[in-house]
Formats: sequence, C-alpha cells, structure tokens
Amino acid sequence: MTASRREFLKLGLASAFTSAVPLFARAADDLPAPKYTLAMNLEIMFPGGMPYEERLERAAKCGATAYGIWSYTNKNIDALLKVQAKHKMACASISGNPLTGWSTGLTQTGKEAEFLADFEKTCKIAKRLGAPNLITFVGAKQKDIPWDVQEAQIVAGLKKAGPIAESYDVFLTLEPLNRVESPQMTMLTVGDAYRYAAGANHPRIKVDFDIYHRALGEGNILNTLAEGLKKGFVSFVEVGDVPGRKEPGSGETNYRNIFNFLRRQGYAGYIGMEHGTTSTPQEAWDRVKELAGL
Repeated sequence: MTASRREFLKLGLASAFTSAVPLFARAADDLPAPKYTLAMNLEIMFPGGMPYEERLERAAKCGATAYGIWSYTNKNIDALLKVQAKHKMACASISGNPLTGWSTGLTQTGKEAEFLADFEKTCKIAKRLGAPNLITFVGAKQKDIPWDVQEAQIVAGLKKAGPIAESYDVFLTLEPLNRVESPQMTMLTVGDAYRYAAGANHPRIKVDFDIYHRALGEGNILNTLAEGLKKGFVSFVEVGDVPGRKEPGSGETNYRNIFNFLRRQGYAGYIGMEHGTTSTPQEAWDRVKELAGL
C-alpha cells in the first residue's frame, strides 16, 4: 500500500469515527465557558451535629458562592441569613414540602390542602433566603388508592401549586428519586417527573435532574437530560457519584462528560453538590470545580 493511500484511509477512518460520536462525547477542545454555578449542599458533606451556620461558613471558606439545604425545620434561618449576607452567597435550593413530601403528598386522597399549605409555608422561607428552587416530592404510593386516581391527584395539585410558586417568584422543582433506595415513593424516574410537569403545564413547575438518582435507578443520563433541557422542564441539576453518593469523580459516573455536555447545552442554572465526600469538603469542592471547568 502506498503512503498516500495509507494516509487517505487514516483520514477516512478518523472522519467516520468523529461523525459517529455524539456531540456530547467528543473532545473538550471546542467547549464554551461554563455558565452554571456550583452550589454546595450543607447536609451530608458535613458532620451531623455541626450547626448549619457553621457549615455555611465552611462552604464559603471552600470557595462556594452558593449553597443548598433540605428542610428549614431544623435550622436557624436568621443565623443562616447573617452568614449568607456576610459572604455575599446565594441560596440555590431548599426542600419544598418537608412535612408532606415523603408521606401523604398529593397521592393520599383528601390531603391536597395540607400539601399546598406545606408548600406555601416553605415558599415564605425560600423567599427570605432568595432560594429559587423548592425541591418537592409528591408523596408515597398509596396501596389502597387506584394508581390512576393518585396520578390525577398529583397533576391536579400541581396545577394549584403553580400559581402559589409564581406569587412568590420561585419554582416548584420536582425531584424523582430512585427505585433502589426509595421504592415506596411515587416519582422514581425522570420520565415520571416530566409527565407530571407536562400535565401541570405551568411555567413554575419544573424538574430537578439529580444525576445520582438517575445513575443509580435508570441510567440513560445524557439522553433524558437533553430531553428535559429541550422541553424546558429542567431548572436545577444535582450531582453525586455512584456508588456511595460521594463527590463526582469518586465513582463510576463519567462526570467530565456530563459537565462538558452541560457546557455545550449552555445550561446556566445552579448545579447542587448534594453528596458526601471521600475526604474533606474542601477536596470535594476542588474536585468538582475542576471537573466542571470552573
């Protein structure tokens, strides 16, 4: 074979390979700058007995400019606000219905008013913190209620919750969990959450794409994330690696590929670091920041 023919074949194979590789899997040499912001979650990365205002101080020391929390019920909100103001930080997320989300939610007939009251109470706390994403669960599966009735109640309740969220300028952000850890819950796939958001059909009903849950429970991460971004459902993304729910880069999920994909998509929201750490919060922050290209 002549040298020229050999080179021609090499070029042809390279061209065919490049065209066959999805855009989100190609090399990072053409990546746009990230538009997203990392938000360090204060829950499972820090010692359980540590006051949340101290956790926020440590998050700021790590370099975080945004943070997320779960329920407001076990926190001194005034103390958090002082630290938040001191470091000019933003609150990215808060649990949307801590009193009803894991139990009656919207799946238990007759409990819709409690769900809406729970959500509106949290809206007031979120408004004080400036948190746009209220991470919301729609309840556990009810064994004695037909499934089609439960689904109808979920959509009907979300249609009423949308205007409440709008009045407080926040988003009700649905978080699907996973069937491995939470089989008793209703939303176990991102398809469930997309379906409920579509049924509610309100601009304030969105979806939290938690990559830990998606990797553990169903896979197909980039395709379903692309679908949610294209349809405008995804307003918040969370990260955590499998196994163990530690920092990205500690497990099996290809987070560099995922962050590169989000950069190409122009995702400009928060990315919540809702995970533990294999070492220290500082090392977890540094690792995720590097993977994210920040």
